[in-house]
Amino acid sequence: MLFLAVFCGFLAENIREHKVEKAREKQFMKSLIEDLKADTASIANLNKLRNARHKMYDSLSSVIIEKKYAVNGAAVYYWGRSISRRSFFFSADGTLQQLKNSGALRYMSNTELVRKILGYEESVRVIYMLQNKYEPEKADNWKLVQKVFYQDYFNILDKDPELTRDSSVKNFMMNNVRLDSFLNTNYPLYTYDKNILFELKNWAYNSSRNYRVTVKDIITMRAKAHEVIEALKKEYHLE
Repeated sequence: MLFLAVFCGFLAENIREHKVEKAREKQFMKSLIEDLKADTASIANLNKLRNARHKMYDSLSSVIIEKKYAVNGAAVYYWGRSISRRSFFFSADGTLQQLKNSGALRYMSNTELVRKILGYEESVRVIYMLQNKYEPEKADNWKLVQKVFYQDYFNILDKDPELTRDSSVKNFMMNNVRLDSFLNTNYPLYTYDKNILFELKNWAYNSSRNYRVTVKDIITMRAKAHEVIEALKKEYHLE
């Protein structure tokens, strides 16, 4: 009888611990979903910024090719200043790192779900790699921008946040009087040296191409995040 009582107590304790672990696991997954939702919001914003900026790069490249910079000086300043601003993605990966460091992922029974989670993490690494790859180029090209533009006119843009929103000039002109006024003023460039402007055109063209590449990877990352969220909800019966 004593043995049976001890054995039953042991089983009861195991059942209790199992329930506690399951509850803890479910709580972790809720937290992971919240992190992924935060990521998808950041991804959507980043995607919007990058789409707008690669259009600005194309516009800057075109205006130099067509030699319209002498009459569209203000637009060139707007594009030049807007595209020089940096935008980065940082994943809210606190829960995922905690799961990995504790070894909890190894004990998840649904290996397909683990694969999807790790697949999303890999897509985040790709974005980090691309950000690190292109950042030195931006720093170098900022030196080129300083050869072409007067800082005084950049200061006009910097002082008015309504003039520095991330959008295309065409769409912005429809509902922003101050930007329309700025663009109708033909600000001169610091130099009209053909070789320097050719370098600027190449920078704009190459940057537009790089942004289009990263936008594709950003879309892939977002799709994987949504896939993981839905899989977690289904596996753990979460809303």
